[in-house]
Amino acid sequence: MLRILDKIIYLFSLAVMLGLIGAYLSPFINPNTWIIPSLLGLAYPYLLITIFLLSLYWLCRWKKTIWQLLIVIAIGYPTFRTYYGIAKAETNTPPYDLSLLSYNIRYFDVYGWSNQKNTREKLFNYLNAFDGDIICLQEFLTKANPQQKNKVIQQLKTYPYHYIEKDMAIFSKLPFLNKGKLNFDPQYSSSCIYGDFKIGKDTIRLYSVHLESYKLGKKERQFMQEISSGRKSEDIPESLKNITRRLTIANKNRACQTEQIQQHLQQSPYKVILCGDFNDTPLSYTYRQLSRHLKDSFIAKGRGLGNTYIGEFPSFRIDYVLHHPSWQTVSYHREEITLSDHYPIKVKLKNSK
Repeated sequence: MLRILDKIIYLFSLAVMLGLIGAYLSPFINPNTWIIPSLLGLAYPYLLITIFLLSLYWLCRWKKTIWQLLIVIAIGYPTFRTYYGIAKAETNTPPYDLSLLSYNIRYFDVYGWSNQKNTREKLFNYLNAFDGDIICLQEFLTKANPQQKNKVIQQLKTYPYHYIEKDMAIFSKLPFLNKGKLNFDPQYSSSCIYGDFKIGKDTIRLYSVHLESYKLGKKERQFMQEISSGRKSEDIPESLKNITRRLTIANKNRACQTEQIQQHLQQSPYKVILCGDFNDTPLSYTYRQLSRHLKDSFIAKGRGLGNTYIGEFPSFRIDYVLHHPSWQTVSYHREEITLSDHYPIKVKLKNSK
């Protein structure tokens, strides 16, 4: 009986190992070329947990299969570092040149998603209380008339300079030297704006991005809630089909948007800082393309699980602050406040050259 069980679990172990290897390949394969690795990349945390549990089984059985599993796990250690921060806690913050906040504020909770009272006012209080230089806001306003926009600008009174385009905003205590936006194909629900700032003797170009979301509908969100809570869901095949279709479309679209942004980054006359909501995990084509030649603040100074999304979809790190290698991350802090479906990221940076 045990021999039969071992064979069944070995076949399952083999499938999980192949799935994990496929996930490791997702950053290197454009989803428009082959979609499977990008979908496996999304499943990486669950594949990793499964392979650890299987390792325990084979360890108890004292079988050589344990070494195959451990090798596959070891290959992915660099990937694990992008999900879990191991930086040491610092009691004192060293000197820094720029303090930055990046936050997807979900349109100031205009539809009452948070189920909290006075969320809008709390958001304004939080943003005005930020003791830093620049805030980059995604999902800022949508279809707002000039009067509404001016009212919001007045409420963010601690930032005398601002740049607003579509659903994106950069508010700053530093003057803009220049500002601009990228024009994406109208079929995409994505945005990217940038501003140039003088920091000491250096000039930097700060990009804020919001890439294609999965656009999950009410049924898909309900299905995810039921699965997460362990409740039995009706019509599972159809729900999985719909979710997979939406994941596929979004992954392919983000790949195109990412390449356009990357080309713009390469043409920047100044050193680059890139932040915002990528709507994709560290194990993705999106992240690899945008982090080329840049450093990830979370890897440098993050601690513990780095998840920044707290909505119905499984919680992942999809918000980032990346910077030119000549700058260094002094501190990285993800604030666990629930005024949106994202956590805000606070980063302090220093120009080391």
